[in-house]
Amino acid sequence: DSVVFKLTNAMCRSYNKSWVVINTCRLKAVGRNKIMFNLNATLLHPTSSIVTHYKIYKRANGFHPWFVNMKVDGCRFMTKPYDPIAILLFNLYKQFSNINHTCPFVGNVYLKNMYLTPDMMRLPLPTGDYLLAIDWNFYGVTQVSTNLSFQFIEDLMK
Repeated sequence: DSVVFKLTNAMCRSYNKSWVVINTCRLKAVGRNKIMFNLNATLLHPTSSIVTHYKIYKRANGFHPWFVNMKVDGCRFMTKPYDPIAILLFNLYKQFSNINHTCPFVGNVYLKNMYLTPDMMRLPLPTGDYLLAIDWNFYGVTQVSTNLSFQFIEDLMK
């Protein structure tokens, strides 16, 4: 294949286990270029105030900020998507998730067998290793962080 778009690492952390419990956060290789991500978290209390702060880093002698550093009101976004980068990210995982309704969110939240394919990438992206870091803030306090590393390689000579 001339394009590789795959997950390479996943780390999830709950800062407040009395609010959010991370049950599963792992990658599973099912092929050379097909890596599946599974996340299962339990929100122990209903939340109607969710702000996601997402940043994309590119690796070049360590990870450095690259291109994106945005905050999105999650409840507003689920009612009417408004941020173009957040829409692109949401489209990457929505078919694998139960995050498909408006606020409030409570109970199990999951991503099941999520994987990346080259046709999912709608923007031109330079070849490299990237990190998508998301802080999930409920009522103004960071409750969870998810860090997903991925690789995008485009070899037009193949």
